[in-house]
Amino acid sequence: MPQTAQAVVASRGPPSFGQPPMSFQPFVVGSGLSAWTLLKSTIGTQKAAFGSNYVTQSDTKYFSDVFDTLDTPEDIVSNRRALRVVLGAYGLSDDIENRHFIKTVMAEGVTDPSALANKLSDRRYRALAGDFDFSKSPPSHKSIADLASRTVDNYLAQSFEIEIGKTDPDMRLALGFKRSLAELAQSATSNKAAWFQILATPPIKEVVQTALGLPTEFSKLDIDDQHQRIMEKASQVFGTDNVSELSAEDVVEQMTRRFLIMRQAKSGGQSTSLQTALVLLSSIPKRE
Repeated sequence: MPQTAQAVVASRGPPSFGQPPMSFQPFVVGSGLSAWTLLKSTIGTQKAAFGSNYVTQSDTKYFSDVFDTLDTPEDIVSNRRALRVVLGAYGLSDDIENRHFIKTVMAEGVTDPSALANKLSDRRYRALAGDFDFSKSPPSHKSIADLASRTVDNYLAQSFEIEIGKTDPDMRLALGFKRSLAELAQSATSNKAAWFQILATPPIKEVVQTALGLPTEFSKLDIDDQHQRIMEKASQVFGTDNVSELSAEDVVEQMTRRFLIMRQAKSGGQSTSLQTALVLLSSIPKRE
């Protein structure tokens, strides 16, 4: 008989006595909406197993222990274990070898409008530079309450998503979207600013753009044109362009499902797939 997802998780538990620690590998079964439904039903168990990995626990404990000793950008970029956690928390793990670049981002901070982080189109760098702003004295991370624990939590979430993405990149985007859109809505100074942040955060933009049915050519438009068009499209599809409303759990789920349906339709490359997608999409109610 086939195993349930929970049984598979359980079967990947700790090894017998005397064996080296086993690393739990998060997994996805199937694809598209069915995979998304199953992943949601097992995510609590999978995250618990992933968080108990020896390497994961070792890295997060180490970061918590050394957090108070990180006094300069050099302290972070010269410490690969600390840097891995910091970059991972902001979804910037691919920059692990770009130490000079990351050092400059943190050294210049965000206070000066001409600082590097303020010039970059990807707003994840600004988030990093805002929390680890070494242009101030003392640096900002020394005064932000619970930043160490928040960094660890974000690192664990992002690391889990990366592992899921090794099996299915779209599931990684879906998981990250559910988490990050709410964070963006809370941090934005206005609704217009929130939409600019969406356009400047590649993973969020990819989900929203795909869910709204906007073509790849959309990204070639002038940024102000993108801003206007994506807000108009959101209003047409979901009945609102208010990011705070769109970040509500039920709407995020609708957007995620649209994203996965569109992706499946595109990968199928057949008219029957598109027809199925259109039927499913038409059944999703707009937000009143």
